[in-house]
Formats: sequence, C-alpha cells, structure tokens
Amino acid sequence: VLAYGTNEAGNTGWTVERYRTLYVQLLRRLRLAAPTATILVLGPPDRYIHTRKGWTVLTGIDTIVEAQREAALGEGCAFWDMRAKMGGSGSMRQWVQAGMGSPDYVHFTTPGYRKIGDAVFRDLMSQYDIFVKAREAVASAHTGEPLARHTNN
Repeated sequence: VLAYGTNEAGNTGWTVERYRTLYVQLLRRLRLAAPTATILVLGPPDRYIHTRKGWTVLTGIDTIVEAQREAALGEGCAFWDMRAKMGGSGSMRQWVQAGMGSPDYVHFTTPGYRKIGDAVFRDLMSQYDIFVKAREAVASAHTGEPLARHTNN
C-alpha cells in the first residue's frame, strides 16, 4: 500500500506528466522487486493552505491525484481516491469542523484517521471476492495452473 502525494501537492513544479513518470518508475521498481505483489495506491486527501486571504484549497492535489490514478491503472495497480471518499475538493473544511481534521487542514485527527481506515477496509473487503477470482484468472493464464499451486495460501 502506497500513500504519497500530500506534501508533493504543495510543489507547484509538478505537472501530471512529470509526476506520473516518477510514479510509474516507483511502481515498476516495486513490481520488479515483488512481481506477484498486489499494489494499492491511496491517493492523497484533500488539503488546504493558508494564504493572505485565509485558508484555500490546495489545487496541486488535482495534479497528484490524476497522475497517481493514471500511473496506478497503467501499471496494473489498484487506486483508491481518498479525496473523493472524503467528499471531494474542499471537503477538508467539513472534516476539520467535524473534529476529524486537524486545524492545519492537512492531517486528520485520531477519529479522522479511524474513519479513513475503516473506509479503506470496507472498500477492500467489499471487493475481495472479485479480486481473488481475477487474480486466479490472471495467474492461470500465465502458468496454466491454479494460483494455489504457486503460493502458500
């Protein structure tokens, strides 16, 4: 499970293409090191920055989410859009007001982290049977044998 991007979104030098290229390289290194691993990319949460005008949505999150989604899907990895699960762009304000986001408008509080963790768990488990069948089909297509013969599961 990879969860990057919150800090990188503050760097205005990133383009979708540049960040996607970097992320594809990372995913390929991981795939080379662990060819049968299942990789889940967690996109960054919504985030604000403080400016002279007050708190404003950090638009760099858009770039990071798009680049990570494209890289993950292009490399056969799962992508979970945390910001979308939170409620989309600008949702961190509601999380802070509800006591689930920190006053820095970047991090979660303990209840917020629990809520996100529960959401990831629920979404993963709701798709687990589909995943197992798909993984079995892919393994069988490559080897001609059921996956169970190739793992200790």
